[in-house]
Amino acid sequence: MSFNALASYTTFTGKSFKKTQAGKEIIRESTFQECTFSHCNFSEAQFYACRFLKCRFEECNMKLAKVADTTLAGVTFLHCNLMGIHWSEANWDEWATKLSAIVFDHCVLEYSVFLGLELRQLRMTNCNAREINLAETDLTEADLSGTDFAGAIFLKTNITRANFVGARNYTLNVMDNKCKGARFSLPEAMRLLYTLPVVIVDPTTQAELTEEAISGLAHELPRTSPDPDA
Repeated sequence: MSFNALASYTTFTGKSFKKTQAGKEIIRESTFQECTFSHCNFSEAQFYACRFLKCRFEECNMKLAKVADTTLAGVTFLHCNLMGIHWSEANWDEWATKLSAIVFDHCVLEYSVFLGLELRQLRMTNCNAREINLAETDLTEADLSGTDFAGAIFLKTNITRANFVGARNYTLNVMDNKCKGARFSLPEAMRLLYTLPVVIVDPTTQAELTEEAISGLAHELPRTSPDPDA
């Protein structure tokens, strides 16, 4: 086994993997503790019942990877391609997952599925999260700042005290989700108006405004950026 190779039924502790090529490989029941992965290719790899504890992934390609029954605790992803991963298939019941929130920063998460997960204090910042499924997900106190949520599904999602400052393109019905204390910023926050059971009209013409018109007005306002001191 080469220095950078992955293997099944193995425990790795404090190991650094650099430029590892494991696309489409199958890894079973291995544990990775405090490991780092840099510029690795795990596209379409299959991780079955593995455990990643306090690991860090930097500029890795994990597009369409499988994580069935795999534990992710205290894991950080930076500038990674994580497109199309069904995160709901991972093992989120193990006690270790409660110790530290998972972090996605500047990652591609398009078409990923987080359906029904409890991800309190999740960090998903400055990501491409287009078309992801967050239905019935608990995102209490999550930091979602700066992320693009075009086409994302929010339905019966708990975003209590979540931070959407600087996030954009979300379509979020405040009547269908738990939103108490969630933080939004202009101009994108104006998109929330269209989901309320009210009629919004142009004060000059008295014509009812469509969602597209409200979005257009929103983009005429200066965009605010996340306040790092907030």
